[in-house]
Amino acid sequence: MKKLLLGFVLIFGINAIAFSLEEGWISLGANWGNYFDRGSELGSVYIGSPGINLSSYAFWNQKNIGMFVSCDFFFPVVENIENNYKPIGQIDLMVGPGFKYAINEALKVYAGIGFDINWLSLMDRINEDEKTTDTRKAFGIGGDIGLKYDLTDLFYINVGTTVTYNFAGYQLVRSTADNWTNTKTETSRWIHNYSLIGIKPYIAIGFNYYQEKVHWGKPST
Repeated sequence: MKKLLLGFVLIFGINAIAFSLEEGWISLGANWGNYFDRGSELGSVYIGSPGINLSSYAFWNQKNIGMFVSCDFFFPVVENIENNYKPIGQIDLMVGPGFKYAINEALKVYAGIGFDINWLSLMDRINEDEKTTDTRKAFGIGGDIGLKYDLTDLFYINVGTTVTYNFAGYQLVRSTADNWTNTKTETSRWIHNYSLIGIKPYIAIGFNYYQEKVHWGKPST
């Protein structure tokens, strides 16, 4: 429930950014997450996940520099974790300055770089008597690069890739034997020698918004 609420908050925030500035792009699409997780207590792990990408770019004062937000929701299906834990969900949020360059009237190159935070949830699915969850938060930096093509004044498609590098990770392991009425903390620590590398190609469809005429689509001339 908390993660679902977080998702709605992020969606609201992304839309608020686009509407408050002169030019905004909002896109929703599909992606694939490739994550390479490593730490002294964790070993080396690969997680592959289909996912949903929600992103927004916003610009003002007719500048090519603005800001961007990218949020990914992943549902892991491929992993090589060697214990009983299985990933049940992953969220990746990146925020920072954004840039655009117009190749022609319809085609643009865009890029962004910023702060990144990643949440990964795992659960022990072998032990039926005691439920245990492993939640990891990772902090670092990342970038986004892609191409945007305007199909009409209102609609566009875009393809691109986000790459992230998280260099600090915190692990919290909790267990319960009574359906989470009472829990105990098994592990709470910063992970030594931690790194999480993410490579996430995506394709999406989006909407243009221009503040000049206070409407969706390009303003009339």
